[in-house]
Amino acid sequence: EMASGGTTTEDTKTKARAAAHVVLMGDSVLDTFYWLRDKKKDVRYEMERLLKEDNKDSKCTNYAVDESQIDHVLVGICPNPGYVRSRRWNKMEPYPMDQRGVVRPLVLLRELKDPTHVLLSVGGNDARAAFVSSFDIDNIYITMVENGIIERFERLVAEIKNVVPNLILVIVYHPQITACPFVYMLPKAATITELIVRFSPMFFDIAKKFKLPVIDLARTFNPYDSNDYGSSPIEPSNTSGIMIAELAKYIIHDFDFNKDDAKVYTGLVGKDSGYRALKVERLDDSWKDLSKYRSSLRDHLADGRRNAPSSCVIS
Repeated sequence: EMASGGTTTEDTKTKARAAAHVVLMGDSVLDTFYWLRDKKKDVRYEMERLLKEDNKDSKCTNYAVDESQIDHVLVGICPNPGYVRSRRWNKMEPYPMDQRGVVRPLVLLRELKDPTHVLLSVGGNDARAAFVSSFDIDNIYITMVENGIIERFERLVAEIKNVVPNLILVIVYHPQITACPFVYMLPKAATITELIVRFSPMFFDIAKKFKLPVIDLARTFNPYDSNDYGSSPIEPSNTSGIMIAELAKYIIHDFDFNKDDAKVYTGLVGKDSGYRALKVERLDDSWKDLSKYRSSLRDHLADGRRNAPSSCVIS
């Protein structure tokens, strides 16, 4: 079996068997528990389960906090009390808050003894904050850029890499396409699609600069399939949480952080997944042309609509 980019599945089975300690940082793409049917089987649980298949001493630590924006990962966030209570109610590990009730992910990462990799997902909540003032794509993009999102993202990546060089970036998924997006404070699907396209260079440029792998969930989740989403159309499900963990594990096996140039990973791992077959693409200069990513994302959405269960498709 061959993933595009020249890596065989057999290769991934023979690499990276040492114990890994993956740290989750960012937002609810990784801090998924609250929105899940089976809350205890969140991304942290699935990531650790998969890592232990390689080495029983592997583990996963969660420093991601639902509702986090880039600045929150840089300096800290007070978790929503509802999420704090829900973790306690469901007998889950509490957020690692300091005496002031703040989670400070970078401070915690620096204090950790043995992290080997960081999985970082940010940007989605920065966009949602911009939706408060406008649903116009140009206004949203200009506002976010003028507010320094690209510079702050690069600073965050640099800060993490100073502690843990093996960093995996995550591009946020497209929210589920619903008949009434405004109920969830979202613009129309076409606006979200174009916003993902406009901000793809932020992830790709940073990945190329620091030679990092990228998980692209926008071309992995199917926004026409409700099985990929939790109790809200803007949150992952148990099913898609496994997708995230499987892609991260695949990258840990496949990507040589000491030698490889930037790559982007999309699709489902280890399955006969049809239109969502695993792809590994090198981030060469052709990705500077937004039309390449725009076309690829639109093709993925069209495939998703054709392949989704009929009951999930909004006409």
